[in-house]
Amino acid sequence: MVARIVIGAVCSILVGAAPALAIAQADIDKGKTLLTARSRYYNLRTAGLSEVRAAIQPNWDVLLEGANTALNAKSVLNNLHFWISIDAAGNFQLSHDGKAVPADQVAGVENIFKGVNLSVTSFFRTWSLFVITSPFPAPGSDYAIERLANGFRFSQRQNDLDVTMDTDNEFAVTEIRVVAADRTSSLKPVLEKTPAGFVLTGYTASARRADGTVTTVQASLEYGTVSGLRLLNKVNLDTVFQGATAKFEWVFSDYQVKMR
Repeated sequence: MVARIVIGAVCSILVGAAPALAIAQADIDKGKTLLTARSRYYNLRTAGLSEVRAAIQPNWDVLLEGANTALNAKSVLNNLHFWISIDAAGNFQLSHDGKAVPADQVAGVENIFKGVNLSVTSFFRTWSLFVITSPFPAPGSDYAIERLANGFRFSQRQNDLDVTMDTDNEFAVTEIRVVAADRTSSLKPVLEKTPAGFVLTGYTASARRADGTVTTVQASLEYGTVSGLRLLNKVNLDTVFQGATAKFEWVFSDYQVKMR
């Protein structure tokens, strides 16, 4: 079970593959194009968010589906409680409470806490990229923009990573690819177009390491409205890592929102 939870840390945030060739293009106003692209996304920071806290409850039935799990184990899991907090800069924290766990189960529960922390933190890195910060290069940084037949391509060198991002003509991201020394990866977001901008509602991701190991994840996100903001209600992940499959479901509740 703990191994299944840790899978989420490996595959909840995934990046890129090798870039394709771009067509010939006219001159592009890089700064104006970048600012336009960044402005097309629903952004909690722009909407006034200062900080948000919420309870997050893993659906243990989904995670353990098909597993031969003792009833007392399920009872222990139901005594675990988790909370998240995230601020306008995208800084994320996950806290937990297992005070009701029997003393002889504490060691095993700590491993579960670590697994949940890794998987949830990894997911929020991806989510925050689209909803709190931006998937596009930062203004003033070194980047390139190309005009494609049906959109744009943004490319940037980030430390030892070559990052390439394709969009359509409305700047909806169709794929983010990254080439690293030990892997190539791809993230294809599912975006909902709203009056307030594009909102991430899912993604398909894959990563292939140099040793041939492949990791994939299919994510589905559901939202609700809290204090006028679109915030997560539920997240579902279907993952495959080294041939092993796992499913995750997290439900969010008891939101506390601070606005600027």
